Amino acid sequence: MLFEEISTREAIGWKLAHSVMLAGKRIAKGTLIDPTLADTMVAHQIDRVSAFRLEDGDLCENTTAELIAEALTGIGLRTAKPTHGRCNLHALHDGVFIADEAASAFEDIDPSVAIATIRNGTRVTAGKLIATVKIIPYAVEERLAKGITKQLEKLEVHGFKPFSAAIISSGGATNSKLVEATKSRLSSLGTSSPVTVDCAHTVTAVKTALLSQADSDCDLILLTGISAISDIRDVIPAALKAAGGSVTHLGMPVDPGNLLMLGTLAGKTAIGIPRCAASPMLNGFDWVLERFAARLPIDSRALQKMAIGGLLKEVTERPEPRSPTARPASHLTAAIVLAAGKSSRSGQSHKLLSRIGNATVIEKTLSSLASAGIPSPLVITGHRADEIAAAIASPDVRLIQNPNYASGMASSLSAGVGALEDDIAQCFICLGDMPFVRAETFAALSKSAANISEAEIFIPTFNGKRGNPVLWRHTQFAKLRSVTGDKGGRVLIRDQDFIVIEVPVDDPGILIDLDTPEALKQFGITPEKTL
Repeated sequence: MLFEEISTREAIGWKLAHSVMLAGKRIAKGTLIDPTLADTMVAHQIDRVSAFRLEDGDLCENTTAELIAEALTGIGLRTAKPTHGRCNLHALHDGVFIADEAASAFEDIDPSVAIATIRNGTRVTAGKLIATVKIIPYAVEERLAKGITKQLEKLEVHGFKPFSAAIISSGGATNSKLVEATKSRLSSLGTSSPVTVDCAHTVTAVKTALLSQADSDCDLILLTGISAISDIRDVIPAALKAAGGSVTHLGMPVDPGNLLMLGTLAGKTAIGIPRCAASPMLNGFDWVLERFAARLPIDSRALQKMAIGGLLKEVTERPEPRSPTARPASHLTAAIVLAAGKSSRSGQSHKLLSRIGNATVIEKTLSSLASAGIPSPLVITGHRADEIAAAIASPDVRLIQNPNYASGMASSLSAGVGALEDDIAQCFICLGDMPFVRAETFAALSKSAANISEAEIFIPTFNGKRGNPVLWRHTQFAKLRSVTGDKGGRVLIRDQDFIVIEVPVDDPGILIDLDTPEALKQFGITPEKTL
C-alpha cells in the first residue's frame, strides 16, 4: 500500500487518508478522489492531501477484518458486517465464552491486526459482543493476512443445555438463604424445579441423602451444610466418600468461592457449595455452575485456570447478570422521608423540630438528600404536621399527610409508596431523625443497585451493623404497601434475605437516630422548647 502526502491533482484515483471539510461538509476518510472532488478541493485551497492507494497483492481493511474474524468464528458465534476496518463477533445464544487455545496466539500476530475479546469463561447472552477485530492500516498484504489466519484458533460460545439438579441441605434453617439463592441461579440456567432434600448435618445423614439421589434422574447434586467445607475430612466430603463417590478437588482460586468442593457420585457431578453463594453477588460457584450448564469440563485443571481474574472480592460490578431483571425504561430514584411519628420517646420536645445549629433536625435530614442529588423527596407527616411543614418550607419537598399515622410506621410507608410516580425505578426509605447520613452513602447504595441486578433491597452497614436509609427496587413497592403495624420494612428484609445486599460505608451516621433526650444531648442537639 502506498501512503503519501501528494498534490491534490496527482491524488486522483487515490483515497483520502484523513477526512477534509469542504464548504462546511465533511468528506470522510477512505473516499475515492475523483476529478470532480479534486477540482472542488483545489477550489477551496486544498492543494495537497494525505492519501493512500492499494497495490497488487493488498487486501483492503474491511476485507482483511472479515477474513480474520471468520478465522476466529467458532461454534456459537457469528460475524457482523465489517466497517471502517473493524469486524465484530457476536454470540448466537446464551452460554459461556471460551478462548482457551486462542488467547496465546494473539500475542504473536502482526501488529497491523488488533484483536480484543471479553474475559475467557464469561457468561454471555445471545447477541452480546464477544470479540472485535480491528485492522490498523488501510490495507494489509494478502499473504500476511492469510498467514495470520493460520495462526489463530477458534473462539467459541458453548450454549447452556437443560439439566436437572438436586439440592441436599444439611444446615436446617440456617441454609434457607443459600438454598433460595441456589434455586435462583438454577432457574436462570433453565432448571426451575430442583429436588430439595433436607437432612441432619452428619456423615450418616448426608450419605443417606446422597444415596437417595445416586440412582435418580438428576444430573447434578449440590450440597450445602451448616458450615463451610474446610477440610477433606469434613462432613460433606466424608459423606460423599462414604456413599461411594469421590472428591475431585477441594478449594478453588476464586475469591469469594474458595471453599468449593468438586466431586462425583454414580457418574453425576457433585458440588459442595461455598457459603458465600448465599449472596447473589458473583462468586466462584457461579463460574462452576455455568460451566456445568454449558457442558464444559469441570475438573482440577479447569478450576486452577480460573486463578487469573479470580479475585472478585473487591469487584462491585458483574460482567453479566445471572437472570434477566425486569427494569422500567426509567432509572429514576426517589426518596421517602418518614416524619409522621409522635416522637414520644424523646421527651416533651419533638425530635424533628429540635435544632442542630440554625436548622431543625428534619431540615438537616433533607439537606443530606439534597447534597446527594436526590430531587423532590416525599416527606410523610402526621403528628404536628403543620409545624413540620412550616419547618421545612421548601418548594423542592413534596408533603404527604398521613391521617392514619397513629396506627404505626407501615401506614406512612404505604402513603409514601402510593404517592410515587410510575416511572420510579428505586426509592430510598429514610427516617426523619437521621440528620448525620452522608451524601456518599446514598451514592454507594445507588452504585450497588446499578451493578447488582439480582438484588432488590440495599442496606448500608458501618462496622458490620445495618443502618438506614434502605434502598428498595420498584419490584418491592407493592410489598411495602402491604406491610401493617409498626415494623416498617423489617419483615420484608427478614423474609427475603436472599435478595438483600449489605453495602459497607464509612458513615457512622447511618446508625445514629435521635429517639431519646439522651441521644439529643449526646449529639449536641437543642431540644425544641416545650409548648
